[in-house]
Amino acid sequence: MISAIKPTKWYCSDWRSRLFGTIVFGIMIAIMFRSLLLCCINCWTTQQQYSHGFGIPAVALGLGWFSRHKFLHGTACCSISGLAMILVGIVGHFAAVYSYAEAVDGVSFLFTVTGTTLLMWGRLAFSGLWPAVLFLGFMLPLPFQIEHALSGSLQVLGANEAAWYMQTLGIPAIAHGNTILMGDTRLGVAEAWSGLRMFMVFFAISTAAVIVSKRTVWEKILILMSAIPIAMICNIACIVVTAVAHQSPGRATADLVLHDLCVWLMIPLAMLLLLLELKLLDWLFVEAGDSHLGMTYHTSSSTEAIDGRDDRIGKIVVERSLPQTDDMRQYEAFPEETQEEIRRELLHP
Repeated sequence: MISAIKPTKWYCSDWRSRLFGTIVFGIMIAIMFRSLLLCCINCWTTQQQYSHGFGIPAVALGLGWFSRHKFLHGTACCSISGLAMILVGIVGHFAAVYSYAEAVDGVSFLFTVTGTTLLMWGRLAFSGLWPAVLFLGFMLPLPFQIEHALSGSLQVLGANEAAWYMQTLGIPAIAHGNTILMGDTRLGVAEAWSGLRMFMVFFAISTAAVIVSKRTVWEKILILMSAIPIAMICNIACIVVTAVAHQSPGRATADLVLHDLCVWLMIPLAMLLLLLELKLLDWLFVEAGDSHLGMTYHTSSSTEAIDGRDDRIGKIVVERSLPQTDDMRQYEAFPEETQEEIRRELLHP
């Protein structure tokens, strides 16, 4: 009896027809959710905190392409559960249109896109595509109640923190609500500069970085959580620079800094802070090696720890961990599979 050969990669012979079906479904989804998409485009063009929305679909496609190595091995097969999710999305869409619930319509849109991905490409491909699909949620505006609550709190926080740093620099400044008083000058922290825009943009960037990175789970969570303080640091820095420009060169220069330079400089500054964070993680958490040459106790998530070079290291660990001759003879008498398990346990304590 010949045992079945386990697949070693994801295989899809009819990918062209599946791609064509995906495009057709995408057009149908765009037509059905046209009011939601038009509202999103209006927010992208008129509200600075959502101006990143134009690039989200392209980034999602790129994330899907770079995640193709995460597909489960096997032959592509359509999943009927995708059809159920599409039906849920359609029902939610009509309920949202009837009740004028834009947030529900956005969730229904994500359900429909997720169901289409499952239906056309199957569960095996969806295991790697789901982060890219959910990444489309960043193109949707926040519900008004949540946006208003966050914006107001962030405005006050930004004004208070900026006033403290300005006082540190020797500039007389007092925060009153979302307004910074500097002598005869009143600098208002507008809604567009509350920090919500920077938070939305950088949280999307951090999420994309987490999806494509190969770091541990706790490091990915730390990167996502750091999006909040990094966004606030960049926003407060912009407010402080604008206030300094108000005090020295004048209002015209301050308006130039606020409306032009800060828009272009905050994203590079945030990326620099993220890079420093990643470097700091690499410096703090290094591979734990033994004093003996060729021995290491740091393991990766890969199952290749007993192949090739690591197989040789595993034998060295066994020889040094079983110094007695009888123990070594007993070890060598075991089948090769049992020896590999012993080496794995010694390499992965």
